[in-house]
Amino acid sequence: MTTTNNKYELKLEKTKKILFAKAFGSFGPADANDFVSDYNVILKGINAKELELQFDCKELKVSGKDVKSGVDMTNMLKACLEMYKNDGFKNIVFDCEKNLVLKMQLQRLGKEVALPNFSVKS
Repeated sequence: MTTTNNKYELKLEKTKKILFAKAFGSFGPADANDFVSDYNVILKGINAKELELQFDCKELKVSGKDVKSGVDMTNMLKACLEMYKNDGFKNIVFDCEKNLVLKMQLQRLGKEVALPNFSVKS
């Protein structure tokens, strides 16, 4: 099952037991809500504890305040990490490539929510 839009892509590989996620550019509140909605549809009826989440963040911009709405997107990113924690993925890998600021942000937020079994590659 695959879901794609102009801000993200989600692809469930049941045989490999991997959920691939990729995000592009800056996210606003509507983008984040769409992502969470599609994420929940893909995981419906699936035991995330058997899956690895591989998240390609190479093209994702660092979260801060959304210019249009003024919403702090860092809190929405943190809520997503909490969602991944609650779903109980076997392993979570964030690939940030050369995006060191995003890497530091994900590491900090991951520690704040006590996200187990996660790593951030750069």
